[in-house]
Amino acid sequence: MNAEGPADPLGAEEYRVKTGQAGMRIDRFVKDRRPELSRREIVFWIQEQGILCNGRPTRKGAILCEGDRVELRIPSGSTGGGVAPEPDIELRILWEDSVLVAVDKAPGMPTHPLHAGERGTVANGLVALYPEMEGVGFSPREPGILHRLDRDTSGVLLAARKDSAFEKLRVEFEQGRVVKVYYAVVHGRPEPEGVISRPVASRGRRARRVEVVRDELAARGLRGYSPAETHYSTVRTSRGFSFVRLRMTTGARHQLRAHMAFLGHPVVGDPVYGRTPRASRPGQQPERHLLHAAELRFFHPQQGKPIKIRSPIPADMRSFLKNLTRT
Repeated sequence: MNAEGPADPLGAEEYRVKTGQAGMRIDRFVKDRRPELSRREIVFWIQEQGILCNGRPTRKGAILCEGDRVELRIPSGSTGGGVAPEPDIELRILWEDSVLVAVDKAPGMPTHPLHAGERGTVANGLVALYPEMEGVGFSPREPGILHRLDRDTSGVLLAARKDSAFEKLRVEFEQGRVVKVYYAVVHGRPEPEGVISRPVASRGRRARRVEVVRDELAARGLRGYSPAETHYSTVRTSRGFSFVRLRMTTGARHQLRAHMAFLGHPVVGDPVYGRTPRASRPGQQPERHLLHAAELRFFHPQQGKPIKIRSPIPADMRSFLKNLTRT
């Protein structure tokens, strides 16, 4: 092995961190050795485990020590794959200006491609409408997108059209200063209001679900440990179901669905954390989990003024609630 890592026959490169390189972030270290890669491409390959430290997955902000072994399993000439524009995708625009756009994501539509070449996502529609977004953000598969909604979650999804806006709002999201309000239909009858403050973690990046961490013992074998706090209030209850308002400032994966299930009131229609209600009449069975991102509040990254973006309760959720009130 050469200390400066000639490419092996399989296309992998390996580097040893020297004394003068100790203390560098791994993304900067990789950039110095592969200057043709952009920052977002490097982050993409870190997320895809194409960049390893001492044989293990790492994160973009990891600090290197002398002697660390950095492996690059990146195909020569690869850019990490972008998002193909799809002009035929119809997106309902809730907010638009020169630096931001918010869409009303439909249930069943993925936020962004999970695999190269995947189509039919919000991201594909966005880059068709706003080509400048293709170079914004950390990952080529998430151009400008500031947060994620699960495939079957509907509602407000915010994206940046410029790097400057993305960077400012990314910090606001990470520091919990962006308020996200959701509505959901859940099983049972929760307390009138309450707070669930428990971290969530997973058993790997590809794991289908996350676990609510009860204590240190429960956290063994888990990864991706994230703080998570959910405020809930019950709007109304009928026939064993409740319509609830959920507010969070954290943004852990599956946070709301996992927290409500942990509370004993899973979201109706959730095949991962919940249970299927018995349909007492035709049309009552939901086709997706009934969770809706209704409101997003933040300060505009350029103007500094408070912004509130709302999405109305979708038809399928309203229909389910209406059926509950019938006798």
